[in-house]
Amino acid sequence: MRLRTLKGKITLITVTFTLTLAILVATFSFFLFRSFALQSQISSTEFNLQFIGAKARESMVAIDSLVRWSTTNAQVLAYLETDGIQNALVTYERVKEEVMNNLAQSYVSRIIITDINHTKLIHTGLSMSDSKPVTVTNVQQVLPLSYTQNAGWSLIGEDPFLLKDEQVLPIRRVINRSSSPEVTGQLYLAVSASLILDLIKDYTLSEDSSLYLTIGDNFYEIRDNHFTLIQTPQPVKQDFDTAGEQTTVNSVRIGGEKHLLVTCPTGFQDISLSQSLPLAKVRFERTLYFSLLVIILIVVLLFGSLLTLLLNRLFNRPIAKIQEKVKAIAHSDFSSDPSIEWDDELGDIGKGINDLALRIDSLLERRIADEKKKQDLEYRMLQSQINPHFLYNTLNSIKWMATLQQATGIAEMTTSLSRLMKNVSKADEPIISLEAELALLDDYFVIQKYRYGGTLILQTAIDAKFLSLGIPRFTLQPLVENAIFHGIEPKGGAGTVLLQAYEENDQAITLIIKDDGVGMDEKTIEEVFSTSSSPAKGMFREIGIRNVAKRIEYTYGPEYGLSIESEVGSYTKAIIRLPKLTKEGRPWQPN
Repeated sequence: MRLRTLKGKITLITVTFTLTLAILVATFSFFLFRSFALQSQISSTEFNLQFIGAKARESMVAIDSLVRWSTTNAQVLAYLETDGIQNALVTYERVKEEVMNNLAQSYVSRIIITDINHTKLIHTGLSMSDSKPVTVTNVQQVLPLSYTQNAGWSLIGEDPFLLKDEQVLPIRRVINRSSSPEVTGQLYLAVSASLILDLIKDYTLSEDSSLYLTIGDNFYEIRDNHFTLIQTPQPVKQDFDTAGEQTTVNSVRIGGEKHLLVTCPTGFQDISLSQSLPLAKVRFERTLYFSLLVIILIVVLLFGSLLTLLLNRLFNRPIAKIQEKVKAIAHSDFSSDPSIEWDDELGDIGKGINDLALRIDSLLERRIADEKKKQDLEYRMLQSQINPHFLYNTLNSIKWMATLQQATGIAEMTTSLSRLMKNVSKADEPIISLEAELALLDDYFVIQKYRYGGTLILQTAIDAKFLSLGIPRFTLQPLVENAIFHGIEPKGGAGTVLLQAYEENDQAITLIIKDDGVGMDEKTIEEVFSTSSSPAKGMFREIGIRNVAKRIEYTYGPEYGLSIESEVGSYTKAIIRLPKLTKEGRPWQPN
């Protein structure tokens, strides 16, 4: 299939469009589904972690209340501060009762209360039957004599007195009265790790997903009912919607694999729960995505092949007949061929080609007739042409006859008219110097001065340094003509036209044509700019004010041009803005 043919282009465009659309839809659907699935998984994980965290927080708060009671109870303080072992049994029973009444009593593995010198000891808890004896001599294994500061929930570890392998979360506190900083005793409370493990025993996890517990800066992996301290992974925050404001979703690398880590604080101290979501599933989804793209490509290619066969039947034969007809027209056969006028779009083209052939035939006949008429007209024009040199010579003869007869006015007008006609015939210089433009204007004004009986005065107040400035030919004459016809003539008396020039800035020079006529209102100014021709009695019918403005703008750019200011009954001022360029286009320099 050749791509240069219409059939090939249609097939290529259709297949490309279909393939592109299919890939875009598949890509959009994949990423949308992946985003929704991942968001749903994160939301589900967050809900589960929040539920477990809330349950864990209840037990932790209960244990924390037991710790506060044990370190502030007056009976316990009195027992520790009193010499001897009076009230030892009563105090022990009171502590045991408080433990048994606690909501989290099933997780209080061991509680030890001792004085600062380790001479008195209260020991109770669920693990007493499965532990070594705790005495004042070996209690230092969990409560060193040097321990005189409070600490939060410590590192998860082993209880040295337990006979079985069970992890605990140790809590150590000092005991003293609130009114005195002096330490009275010490507290050790071992919280069974079952507080967390019991909550997650029915928690469903995939093989490559894990739960984690964070206590302060310590990061534990929970696996096989055991807490393992591992290095805290470096988190990279991810943008996902979460129900809790403090819930975070980070991208981390654990065990060399990338995971999403969903972390929810328990709301108790700085303890939080996390679950990792492996990104391996995402890679698997990508494999499915690329497989889908391959299937789409194969289907679209099959579709393109079927489309090629169909287009071959629908287009090839009609197009071949149309090509034959076009070649016949190229060989001057302009007859109509009804066999290419089918009842479809190609038939419309065939009808158009037949109409075109008939019109070309008619046009050729008309062109031959027009050429004959043109030759006749050219012959007549040659007969009626007047040699411009003959006209100049005739005007020159009139001038000398007027001079000999002392009719100086006629001689001056004839000379001015002759120079004006010579300037008009010089169409090869669209840009001339200001000096030449002023000379042309003087010739025009001489004729108008005699016409109005000497009531017109032209004052030129332009410094000689501006004479080399370039200006479009016949720029000033239409403006002066406008000043005469619209300003001075309606005034009904003598009038003056003043020409001025000054440097506006480093880029522009301004020319001003001012008359003391009747002035113009805004409507008249708009009319002057709206028509492209001069007044009927003007010298040049095709050079109007608007044309002057457009010529300047087209020649030099929109920042240059023409504007008009006027005050009714006082004056009219035409302002021309020109660039500092000579007629040759070089930068203008003052003479």
